[in-house]
Amino acid sequence: MYLFNSNYRLELHWQDLEYKEGVCFFKNAYFSGPVLSIAEQIQANDKINLDFYKQYYVVVENVYIGELSWGEIYYKNNQVYLMDCKLKHKSELNKAPKLNNHDYMIIDCGNHDRSVHSWHPNYRTFIVNLDKQVYNYEK
Repeated sequence: MYLFNSNYRLELHWQDLEYKEGVCFFKNAYFSGPVLSIAEQIQANDKINLDFYKQYYVVVENVYIGELSWGEIYYKNNQVYLMDCKLKHKSELNKAPKLNNHDYMIIDCGNHDRSVHSWHPNYRTFIVNLDKQVYNYEK
């Protein structure tokens, strides 16, 4: 379902999560993946837009772009740990399938180097299960 250069793969993992007032809060969240070795340093108190459309189009009414934000960060063992990490969407978060503790996200960073990032403000994203399979919500 997802086809992109694995060198530009960024993964978001978490230990636990909680949905509260239309926001998904991640506990012990961190980024990992090969793109970290070539990317600019991730900044604290930042955010990115995640585009779930290719996976969620069958379950939501509008384009599904969520805002992933975080507070302080620290790098350790080729991972970036994110404090106060959360995902929010203006209208569709409660309609999208609920994430669980064993899922993770694959984020495509292929169109996000400095020269073209402004033309591609959203990061194509997929939800993957414990068995490393991309969820297929068409079933």
